[in-house]
Amino acid sequence: MKRRLCVLLLTGVLALGTAGISHADYMIGSQGPEVRNLQKRLNVYGFKVKADGNFNVATCNAVKKFQRRKHLSADGIVGPVTYKALMGKTMYRAKAERPSGRGNASIPYVGIDDSRVEWHKAGPVSDTVRAITAEAQKYVGVPYQFGGTTPRGFDCSGFIQYVFNRKGIILPRGADEQYLSGRKISVNALEPGDLVFFNTYEEGVSHSGLYLGDGYFISATSSRGVAVATMKNGYWHDRYVGANRVL
Repeated sequence: MKRRLCVLLLTGVLALGTAGISHADYMIGSQGPEVRNLQKRLNVYGFKVKADGNFNVATCNAVKKFQRRKHLSADGIVGPVTYKALMGKTMYRAKAERPSGRGNASIPYVGIDDSRVEWHKAGPVSDTVRAITAEAQKYVGVPYQFGGTTPRGFDCSGFIQYVFNRKGIILPRGADEQYLSGRKISVNALEPGDLVFFNTYEEGVSHSGLYLGDGYFISATSSRGVAVATMKNGYWHDRYVGANRVL
């Protein structure tokens, strides 16, 4: 399973016909030479971490300390703003492409077009949806664990799989596989119980969550564990990929 940590977009015909630009954010689970460079820069600033190219909990904590020093949002994720403050240069921007039909390495567009979205509060829902959203919210505060699939610790797709499985609905393990399940829906058609997907630290779908209504969703994140967040603005708004209905 690819590391999927869990961001928002306009889907449907308009999305399929539009190319987007996405940043490759760095967070827990990221690996490679650029992570090693980030760790070296953290050491220069006095935040001692092992420069081994693995973005682990120690690196995340060091990033948070750096962000606080620079009066940035201390989420432990190296996005464009933190990257520029730390590295002194603009973060690499990679063009997103249309899905290839082989897995989900590429996506058509990243981000929500506010001129075309209409958020609305949840109306009446089925007993199944009510049970699943209630089950998900029972785990608010459970810590994040890479590869985690139990209440001792979840990653994003492990959390989604666990919650649905508790109600007798079997979903794939990975966020990219979950993205290929169910029926694609537009952001304006979102209803509680739908799955929402995001592009975070690498190209393609890398985070999944459960939509709750009125622009809010619940997911397991590396910075907050299982938590409710908004898609109306901010980090997840800018990284939204799409949504599926599996119920």
